Amino acid sequence: MHGTVTIQFMSHAHAADPTGLIFDLDGTLIDTLDDIADSLNLVLEESGSARLSRMHVRSIIGEGLTNLIRRASGVDRQEELARLVSRYRTIYRERMFLHTRPYPGIADVLDALAERRIPMCVLSNKSHEFTVPMCEKLLSKWSFVRVIGATDEASRKPDPRNAIEMARAMELDPHQVWFVGDSNVDVQTGRNAGMRTVAVTWGLRDRQELREAKPYALVDDPMQIVHIVLGG
Repeated sequence: MHGTVTIQFMSHAHAADPTGLIFDLDGTLIDTLDDIADSLNLVLEESGSARLSRMHVRSIIGEGLTNLIRRASGVDRQEELARLVSRYRTIYRERMFLHTRPYPGIADVLDALAERRIPMCVLSNKSHEFTVPMCEKLLSKWSFVRVIGATDEASRKPDPRNAIEMARAMELDPHQVWFVGDSNVDVQTGRNAGMRTVAVTWGLRDRQELREAKPYALVDDPMQIVHIVLGG
């Protein structure tokens, strides 16, 4: 993914001095798709449902675990849905590191930001019980001011409250923070929080969906994130 890539600016707003960043996790920093898809398909098979393709699973990730299971299974009945969610948690806990790795180039981005002492956070709609150990295992080289995953439906993205709290923890105003993610939900979260937004194209959403979300910038290469926040 390295090389000469033109950053597509979707806004004519002036870039601020480098301050702080909030990163989404799945599809932005870490490629989790294979382990999520495999775990989900095991749950579906156990319940007598058909397996889903990797691309189908890709299209329904991003709005919390309950929504993922509901969309994959077609189940709406609360009791059965809760049972499937619980089973997924058990299976995924055992499989979450089989194929999951940071995307190529992400280590260079985090190194560059850390060298400049730019504070960073991670905000995910992945369950908090998985978000924290994933960051501890795969991103332990870097220091994050806050790592927060989803704990309930009310607080998950695009609700801006956790993002705003993260800005406060970094001792910054929201407009000084960049929100970086791979989905329209991430762009909306950053916008709701009063932050500048960067959408990345290597994750779980198609370029057209990202363009329609109108982030500040759309990038194809991880190091372009550094260029943007440094104003280069």
